[in-house]
Amino acid sequence: MSEQKIDNKHGKEKSKGRLLVVDDDIRHAESLAMMVSSWGYDVETAPDGAKAAGILVTRPIDVVLLDLHMPVADGHKVMDFIRKRKLTTRVIAISGDPSMDDAIKSLKKGADNFIRKPVAPVDLLKAIDESLKRRTQEAEVADVKRRVDTKNSLHRLMFDVAPNLLFLLDVNGHFRMVNNVFSKVTGYSKQELLGMHWKSLVENDEIERIEHVFEERRTTPDQFPEVELRLKCKEQSSNDPGQKPRTVLVALQSRRLYSVQEGKKVFFGTYGVARDITHYNKLEELNKYREFHDTLTGLPNRVLFDDYLNFALTQAKHSNTGLCLLNIVLDDLKQVNERYGHAAGDTCLKALATRLKRQVRKGDTLARIDGSEFLLLLPNIREEKSVVHLAEKIRMALTYPVIVEGKSISLQITVGTALFPRDAKDTDGLLQHAKIDFGAMAQSRKRQQATATSSNWIKLIKSNP
Repeated sequence: MSEQKIDNKHGKEKSKGRLLVVDDDIRHAESLAMMVSSWGYDVETAPDGAKAAGILVTRPIDVVLLDLHMPVADGHKVMDFIRKRKLTTRVIAISGDPSMDDAIKSLKKGADNFIRKPVAPVDLLKAIDESLKRRTQEAEVADVKRRVDTKNSLHRLMFDVAPNLLFLLDVNGHFRMVNNVFSKVTGYSKQELLGMHWKSLVENDEIERIEHVFEERRTTPDQFPEVELRLKCKEQSSNDPGQKPRTVLVALQSRRLYSVQEGKKVFFGTYGVARDITHYNKLEELNKYREFHDTLTGLPNRVLFDDYLNFALTQAKHSNTGLCLLNIVLDDLKQVNERYGHAAGDTCLKALATRLKRQVRKGDTLARIDGSEFLLLLPNIREEKSVVHLAEKIRMALTYPVIVEGKSISLQITVGTALFPRDAKDTDGLLQHAKIDFGAMAQSRKRQQATATSSNWIKLIKSNP
């Protein structure tokens, strides 16, 4: 028998639902279809289970009136097909078998109702009405579940793609959820983190300070201001047993979560957001370092040297000991830059700084305060003659040529000195005297060079009368 569609008698009235009658008995199928159509339903018929399956997957059917015994594919196979395809179609099983086997088997497979032949109109109408109500209820539940799942998926997606470390702790402080960034930054997989206690990621000396953030304390606020915290990362395999475990510095904000049960707030976990500020902290440390150090030589600059000088002077006054300040200048830096280039000049300055570091004692302070000018602070001076000896030793050590790209560059060094308390009793006085002494030494050197040049000219004239 070919498929047949029977519309309701008016054709214009809104359909109460779409039904499918499946029966290999043509007269019985048409009789049921006519009766159901008269009740305001759109009805189709199918002569066997195979044709019914084709209709079910091509257009929506609300309820199928399904004969259980058919030669091609019986009703049980159609119900299996509906369940396998996860169709929302409801099933009313129909059978002429007087035993209870069909009823029990069909209800177990998901049929809403079972009706025996011959079909009583009242029983059929009631069964159809119940099936449609179930279908509507299931559709509403599925819609709510779909919206909840969509919302949860969106929240999960936002949780996972967030740029910060996100986590959720249970009431005992164990991780219930972590996002991808948390896993990536700490080096632990999500599986490793879930169930782990937060104390496992915190240094022992930090636990007491951070405990109030994660644990419930009814006397403290539910939301805490941002706090800095170091998290321990997963240890990587290393051949160095003394290597310290890697940590990351984070800025953490957390909030306790509560549910309302019987009118009371019940604590059920802690939600946390942490920003990885390790890079910013290193950058801040670098900026602080650059603020007080010379970038070329790595030596303290004038700002930091002034602090050292003030402290050393206070100590010298308190202990009644001497203090020496050496003003060391590379006289011919300008000529080196002009002749060999600024890169060669920088190389000479770095070589000069390295040589000076080798000459200073433990406790001495060396600084670069200007382009070609260095200051050396020598505390705890007992005898003045030792300063003269040290200054000359330093000057001689610095005059050796510097090799730059195969070229030998000679250095012209002048050293000025200032002694506390002989030359001055405060920092400004010492600095000024060291400059004056440096100037005097420079003038003396120029006179010596001029005398040497004049002497050379006299010798040249005498040798060439």
